[in-house]
Amino acid sequence: EAVTTCGVIVRLSISNLYKSFKASATWLQFPYSTEPPSKWTMIILELPFILRKYLNKNFSHLKSIKLGANMEVKNVMSSETTYNPKAVELDPHKIDNITNPNNTILPREMRFPVPKGHSWTDFYNLVRFSAENADFTSSSCIMPTSINPKSLILSRPFSKRGDPKKGNSYSELPMVFNSSTGPISLNTTSNRTSTKLPPKSASQRIEEDFHNMSLIENVSISEYRKKRSKPEILSSSLTLCSLIKAIGFGPCRDILFSNDCASFYFASGSTIVKQNIETSDQVLYSGHTNKVHSFALNKTEEYLASSQITSPLVRFWSVYTRECIGIIRSFDASCRSLQFSERDDFLLGVVPLKPNSKLVVWDTKLLKIKGDIRYLCHGFTEDVMTKAAFSPHNTARIVGISAKRIHIWKIRNSQLKTCSISRFGGCELKLKDVTWSKAEGEMKNWAFVSTANGSIITVDTARATVLNVMSLHEGEPVCLNSISAHEAFIVVGGNDGTMKVWDPEFKEVILNVEHESSVERTVVSGDGLRLLALTDTNSIGILDANTRVYKTLLRSHTKRITGLAVHPNNGTIATISQDGTLRIWDVESLEELHEVFSPGEHPTSVNYHPTSGCLYVGYSRGTLRVLADGEVTDEHSISSSPITATCILPTGQRLFVADALGTLQVYGASGHYLQPEDCLKHVVAKGGHRAPKAITTRRDGLVIGFAGPTEHCVSVMDSGTLAYIVKMDISAAVSGCLETVYGVYFGTSSSGEMFILTGTGKVLVVGAMSGIVSTVLQPHPQATGPIRVTVGPHHVVSATGNKLHMSGHVDFKEGSSPQHYVTSDITTNMCFSPDGSMLFTCGELINIWKCRTPANRNILNTSVNSVKGVDTSLANGADHHQHLLDTTVTRVREVESPELSPREKAPTPAASPAKTTQDLRLDDSDERSLTVSPHAPEPHPAPAQQPPITPVTDTQSGVSSGTDDSAVVVFPIATDTTDNGVPHALQPLAIRHPLKLSPESLSPGSTEFLGVDPPLSLRHVSVTAPNSVLSANRYLATPGSNGIELTTVIGTEGAEARSNIVWRDTSLFFTIGNIIVMEDLKTSQQQYLIEHTELITTLCASQRYLASASSAHKLQPSLICLWDIKTLELATRLSYHEHEIQCMEFTTDGSYLVSVGSYKENAVVFWDLNTSEIEAAVPAEGHVNAVSCDLNSPYQFVTVGAKVQFWSYNHRNELTFITASVPPQFSRSIGKAVEFTAVTHTPGDTAFVGTSNGFVTLWDTVTPICLLHWNAHHHEITTISHGDSQLVTGGVDKTLKLWKIEEKVEANPSIIYETELELDAAIVSLVMNESLKLGIANTTHGSLWYVNWADVTSIRLVGGHPNDVNDIALSPTSNHFVTACEDGGLRIWNDEPLEQTLQFSVLDASCTTVTFKPNSCNVIAAGYSDGTVRVFDLLEVVMKSKMAPHKTRISQLSYSNGGEVLVSGDGLGLVSVINASTGLVVRIMSDHKNPDKAHVSALDFSILTPHWLIATADRRISIWRSNWVTDECKMVTWLSFPAPGFTPEGQKAFHKPYPHLPPSLAKFSPLEHNIVLYTGYGLNQEVIFYDLKQKTTVRTIDLVHWATSLDIIPNSNLIVIGTNDRLVKVVDYVAGTFQDNVAHHDTVTLAKYWEHRNVLFTAARNALARWTIHV
Repeated sequence: EAVTTCGVIVRLSISNLYKSFKASATWLQFPYSTEPPSKWTMIILELPFILRKYLNKNFSHLKSIKLGANMEVKNVMSSETTYNPKAVELDPHKIDNITNPNNTILPREMRFPVPKGHSWTDFYNLVRFSAENADFTSSSCIMPTSINPKSLILSRPFSKRGDPKKGNSYSELPMVFNSSTGPISLNTTSNRTSTKLPPKSASQRIEEDFHNMSLIENVSISEYRKKRSKPEILSSSLTLCSLIKAIGFGPCRDILFSNDCASFYFASGSTIVKQNIETSDQVLYSGHTNKVHSFALNKTEEYLASSQITSPLVRFWSVYTRECIGIIRSFDASCRSLQFSERDDFLLGVVPLKPNSKLVVWDTKLLKIKGDIRYLCHGFTEDVMTKAAFSPHNTARIVGISAKRIHIWKIRNSQLKTCSISRFGGCELKLKDVTWSKAEGEMKNWAFVSTANGSIITVDTARATVLNVMSLHEGEPVCLNSISAHEAFIVVGGNDGTMKVWDPEFKEVILNVEHESSVERTVVSGDGLRLLALTDTNSIGILDANTRVYKTLLRSHTKRITGLAVHPNNGTIATISQDGTLRIWDVESLEELHEVFSPGEHPTSVNYHPTSGCLYVGYSRGTLRVLADGEVTDEHSISSSPITATCILPTGQRLFVADALGTLQVYGASGHYLQPEDCLKHVVAKGGHRAPKAITTRRDGLVIGFAGPTEHCVSVMDSGTLAYIVKMDISAAVSGCLETVYGVYFGTSSSGEMFILTGTGKVLVVGAMSGIVSTVLQPHPQATGPIRVTVGPHHVVSATGNKLHMSGHVDFKEGSSPQHYVTSDITTNMCFSPDGSMLFTCGELINIWKCRTPANRNILNTSVNSVKGVDTSLANGADHHQHLLDTTVTRVREVESPELSPREKAPTPAASPAKTTQDLRLDDSDERSLTVSPHAPEPHPAPAQQPPITPVTDTQSGVSSGTDDSAVVVFPIATDTTDNGVPHALQPLAIRHPLKLSPESLSPGSTEFLGVDPPLSLRHVSVTAPNSVLSANRYLATPGSNGIELTTVIGTEGAEARSNIVWRDTSLFFTIGNIIVMEDLKTSQQQYLIEHTELITTLCASQRYLASASSAHKLQPSLICLWDIKTLELATRLSYHEHEIQCMEFTTDGSYLVSVGSYKENAVVFWDLNTSEIEAAVPAEGHVNAVSCDLNSPYQFVTVGAKVQFWSYNHRNELTFITASVPPQFSRSIGKAVEFTAVTHTPGDTAFVGTSNGFVTLWDTVTPICLLHWNAHHHEITTISHGDSQLVTGGVDKTLKLWKIEEKVEANPSIIYETELELDAAIVSLVMNESLKLGIANTTHGSLWYVNWADVTSIRLVGGHPNDVNDIALSPTSNHFVTACEDGGLRIWNDEPLEQTLQFSVLDASCTTVTFKPNSCNVIAAGYSDGTVRVFDLLEVVMKSKMAPHKTRISQLSYSNGGEVLVSGDGLGLVSVINASTGLVVRIMSDHKNPDKAHVSALDFSILTPHWLIATADRRISIWRSNWVTDECKMVTWLSFPAPGFTPEGQKAFHKPYPHLPPSLAKFSPLEHNIVLYTGYGLNQEVIFYDLKQKTTVRTIDLVHWATSLDIIPNSNLIVIGTNDRLVKVVDYVAGTFQDNVAHHDTVTLAKYWEHRNVLFTAARNALARWTIHV
């Protein structure tokens, strides 16, 4: 009698009186036969397994054992260990016998003696009621002695294919024994029991997968076993397709880094994927028959362990061979939370057994040595555990969590000891994730647990106590889904979409990354430099902790994919899903290129145009849209019902559209626009279940087919005349039963076949033109519903569930036999690529398969020596191998492009690079067809009977004019050095189009055509593209008649400019936006140089000129301006670079200028300043970060970046360079992936170079060799200066360091650290005087600092803003003003003298708006992006209060005129009224709440009347009359202004268009009673004057540009308007005349008048301008 965990007593009876098995709720009866009775028999009962299998109950303990028969009993015992009675025969001296868990010897009391030379089974019988005998009740009676004694241990009943008389059991395979759960089948070639995990292809031979695998070879299981000694089931040369890529995720949310941190692992359905972070290359581990539940990677990255849902099996994979090498059983449920211990000693897994769970530990010490895995121990919990993890410091400790408990386990003497914690400071918490501390010392026993209410629980596992419970969020709790730990920090991911990096004590947030959705999993790489985040929208992103650059690695749909289309020629696919999105993917990089979402509807059909490549997308509301590059170009409303098909003819001339009501619409498809041609109603069968392919067409485009006019009929029409060719009822073809048509597909044009899919899974093969049924197939007999079919150029594929059935056409006979495959997900859609080389299948995931086609079949199956055109007379060697390779490439071209006729003579390369430079013209149609080689080999002779097939090329340039990817084009290029190190001359680039007209631009250093990622170093400039272009129509005032004048520009450009400081005597030059500011350091007077229209990226100066360079934007190239440094007049303008200019430098004598482009072009240009002409322009090898000219020669300079290159300009107008190599001993210290970021010359023919990982190197500029290096900073070095035997370095770590250089005779100098200074942010620019005692530095926060090394002090000269200025508040009574910045900073400024006096910072939110309290110069209120309002006292420098009236970003904030209330508006259109005294929200106004989330764009209180207004982005204004003392608030009127249904750029306005439209601005007039000024997006560009009393528009002022900011200057009767075209417009309040002023490099988002000081402030991005008013 056994007792279950719920207290039920179950009787298990074994008797020879029972003839069959019987079961009830409390009684199990097992039949048993004892023949012959002369032998002792051992009976083994596994009680937990028996109760779970037959009663679905959990075993608790054994109550009693009763023996009621006439028999002799030796002994009875119970144990948790499974013993092997035959182990007494084994040799104890063999290591296999000792370590094998299946060879555990019985205790002495239970052991039977065996004479020497005999077998245990010769004398005894064994009957085992356990998991090994999974179905022993199926036989009528268990008879252990009725068969061969050697087969008495029955692991399964007899196979139907076996013969009981011969003693063949079902399980012929050897077993890996689990002492708790019994033997599990593995696939080896022997029939004896073994614990070795086979090394090859075991996953294809597991008993569970026999049915799936046998279908591949179309043999039975028994036949397959005879062939299982073969190394592969199916040769790769005979396989029709193979899975190569996967997009998407499954229920498993595990993600892991590889050991080298260059790749990561994730589960995509039933496949485990290893993806390279940089290249997106994937390695797939396939073999599961259902979705992966969990997986783990051992620490040496040799093995993977994985489990799948609905299966108790755990598979082991070899990471290198990608094959399953073994399998173990995790009891009777799927195992999750798999993890290897730190030393790979153990593997743990959590088996949920509701309502409790089991923790299982396996011993894996011998996995690497002998392939052995043995069960170690297990333990139970009272509830379901969600995660468990080994300690990284002690592999015997395990911590796990359930919903309400923390479980602590310890392995001792092969047993699990446990305790749990369920009380956490008196509060009930829901636990989400757990991780161990990676720190040493007393923290090594700590574990951190994240909770659903935003708290972190710190647990001391050694004492089993809770140390503290800390809340990480203020206000509304945020669920913390994930937590990961590193030695130096802890990463937490939450439901608010943030991934925060905390210090180990949770006192400070180091990094904060915001996502669009909840973060479900975070992972830290082994080196701590990369962080992975998995969100609930199925995206994986990576954060580089050094550069703080975030990159999305993978995205996927969140719901099932319903449609799929393949681009005809550019390697992209489009998918539509139930999540309402249309997504376009790049097949090569797996990157999501576009995502289109339409609110209130979802896409139902998608198709590509065969020539233009535009997309035709049908939607559930009957809308048809045409998209190109993610933008809508045309739209048609078909009907009110969903569109079920968008079928385009292969010629691209006609588009057929069907809806769920049966209407067939015909359009003329000319590409991006559609022309309606015809409409046929009640033609197609009604219903939306056939979408997205309710209509299909044949490959020649002559006919179309569909189900209709009823669901039992099929129609074939002429695509030109729309005349019926065939109309048939399919019921007669399927034995007269009533069948429905699910889909119609055409075969090849030559076969003339048509495949009709029925609702019961049948396929009717019908003549497309005759309607005669030739065959009725059922490729998936197990399918109970309709199947899916797709027809490609060479294959036909059908699918049901996760099974694929592929067969070839009649013209591809070699692959005609069907093959079956298992996909990662239930397949809902399939599609071939146009050439048939790839198959795309999708369900919730996207799988990409490589198919075997006739073209690649010929190449793969033909030996190299038999390739047509090979000269077999060549000797074996490198030349012969290269010739074979070249000929193979030629053969590929012959097969794929037979229309290319060969030339009689191979083209001869040009004699020299100089002759080809000016004549080269590259064909941009296919840049990938160019392969560059530094030397042109001589063509090999070909056999006389077969002229060589060569790429069609231009004989003058040697550049291919074709589009075939396999073409190998060879032409001479200029190389950098000869074999002996002497530099070659590089030919100059063409002047008009750099890097596009010469072969030098295609050298390995060039990235113009390669699409490389930008450098990760901070030193390399990265300019954010502006949202606007400077207006060409500007109406500027004549000199002396300006209404306003620019007097001060606040801040410097630090985030997007490098080396933008020049110091000459008492003049300091720096940049902000597109303005050069010259400030006199003695008088603090500023002068402005405004010539650039785009952001200035760098400055440099000589004794004569100041050079400034601005970035490129759209059609405007980069511009270099040369200014006379004394008169500050513009001397000349230079233009060459098409992209940003990274750095510039004058030569020593000032006669030449060196300019270097960014990574997008890498062009190094040498300018002659006497003629303003280009002397030479060549590409560098890799990107360049900095340049420095030699102090001893005007014709030599050094560039550093990806490499260190030494350049020289000679008298032949040639620019040469030598690329220096890093010595191996230095390379090991510096690192292989390092960048060189800063450089400076010394007078002694040496140069100091800084690196991206904090090293400083010293180079000899003559040799050139690296002399020494040392580690100067912890992070990247961005600036370096030399002078007077001293060196100053600055970097990303915010520090400036001073070094002393001691020269030595015949030895390298000694470097001595002197002192350092810390500034407010990373340093991007630095200038020092000649003695290196004084200097000025610029930081990324937009601040300029004066540095004095004598006193070791730093003084801030200029303060600024690192991010956009969102708002400004002006004190009504004092000289202070306050700015709100996107970085969360609230900066307080003094107007005279202009300097920053105070700053409040909030790390987790952006400061969006700020306002002064009326009649107070000390109290300000600020709104933030997290929906909070904070009130600060400037006099006491404290935050007085904090309120949270909103849940979204606060867009407007204003005090009432009397300061009684504070009114705030948010991004949803909600307005809150807050009592200024108590901080309580007294009123919430939802009148402006909009489903499209139109934000509050204006709040204004009238100074003449008791009115105030609310304006929102949807062009609605409400006017209110309030008495705050009596708590009265009443709406006076409501205004709405019309607008067209498209954006100012002419594009149709869709979901949430307001960020793309000009804002709605409204303000009470301070000059007239009851007048409201309004401007916004509408039918006209104008300012509207609305009279509240007359309730009508009284007048308007026409504008030339859309307004983005608005204010009124009452003293001068002026209106100030900032425009989206970068203009500050001053308009006469009465006459409407205006003047334009230019001072910004982007949209003017802020304009405010300060009446107390009679000045005007405007802002664009981070640039704040102060204007004096002259009117």
